[in-house]
Amino acid sequence: MKKLHIITYGCQMNEDDSQRLAQLYALKGYEISDNREDSDLVIINSCTVRQHAEDKAVSELGRLRKWKKAKQGRKIIFAGCAAQRLKKDLKKRFPFLDSVIGAKDYKDLFSRQDSKILSQYPQAKIFNSPISDYLTIMRGCSMKCSYCIVPAVRGPAVSSDFEEILNSAKNKVSTGIKELILLGQTVNCYKDREKNKTFTDLLKALSEIDGLERIKFMSPHPLFFTKDFFDLFSKEKKISRHIHLPVQSGCDKVLSAMKRGYKCADYLQIIEKLRKADDSVSISTDFIVGFPGETQKDFEETLKLAEKAKFSFAFCFKYSPRTDKPSDISDISDLQMSKRLSILLEKVKEISKKVFEGRIGKTEEVLAEKENYGKTSSGFNCAIIDSRKVKAGEKVQVKIEKTAGNKLYGKVLK
Repeated sequence: MKKLHIITYGCQMNEDDSQRLAQLYALKGYEISDNREDSDLVIINSCTVRQHAEDKAVSELGRLRKWKKAKQGRKIIFAGCAAQRLKKDLKKRFPFLDSVIGAKDYKDLFSRQDSKILSQYPQAKIFNSPISDYLTIMRGCSMKCSYCIVPAVRGPAVSSDFEEILNSAKNKVSTGIKELILLGQTVNCYKDREKNKTFTDLLKALSEIDGLERIKFMSPHPLFFTKDFFDLFSKEKKISRHIHLPVQSGCDKVLSAMKRGYKCADYLQIIEKLRKADDSVSISTDFIVGFPGETQKDFEETLKLAEKAKFSFAFCFKYSPRTDKPSDISDISDLQMSKRLSILLEKVKEISKKVFEGRIGKTEEVLAEKENYGKTSSGFNCAIIDSRKVKAGEKVQVKIEKTAGNKLYGKVLK
């Protein structure tokens, strides 16, 4: 049997796209291999959200020249967001490249007809634990954030068919999946206009699937939370109590320049509503430092927001321009940007430590991913330290006794 090796860069949606590619090539007689040296085909699924991510994927492509030359018949496919952005130049720069699949090409590749067949190939699931899987519910983004290239490489937001999503979810659950992670660039703006179904309608329908224990989603946008969502969130405990909600900056001036569409007070109000619905909820976020025009005072506003929001963790990045326009170039040095990033990371670490310690003595719902180890509904890794054997897929209530590193430790309640 022919073998396929997939190298994936970037976000969770890229990981899900890689799984879909693996399933499509399973239909063509390929099996997944962790070793490129015994593979006949290598697919690089690329990212371009930051220049560093794009550079890593392109460098990997360059290194594959020797791999391909070493054995006749080997093939290379460069796919994903960087492939979409660089499409015209890739074949010129890398004449040994066999095929380019841009992110916009996925819509045709992952057609409805294929999706029915894809459910027959759960062995092509290559990310997450055995009990968790992704479910992409929309593609593209219609927002106009000034720093983001996603709309250009993935196109405008298009929501998947409501019934198709439910059928796909049921198929996954029938193979033993207990947790689904719904994916979309702005996942909570999902809307099936033909059936007049919203994101909240989808969450409600998914929560009614027998055997599905937990529903996560990422990443929501602050502009698209609704009263209906908060009402459902307060009642439906299958919805994960961990919300990853990107804020990007804690300064209103910078948020306006980023074209995010909200102010810091709006963002903090959403967190307040989430915690009012369930005080066990944990919030994580994304930050960008060094955006053009960001002053030291602006950066200090970001530190203040982090304190107020009490994030459980945060992904923090240096600003990366995605065009050559002078207005898109940061006006602070890379050294200054690195210093701000270091300060922010330390602040997040300090806040996160307090959040973790605040879980001691509390009861957490844990969905086991393997024996005596899993994740809480609030998104924390948790080790079960009593004598009882909790099997993968089992959901239990755990009293937290201590923390260490990024883990909680506790015992199952009788």
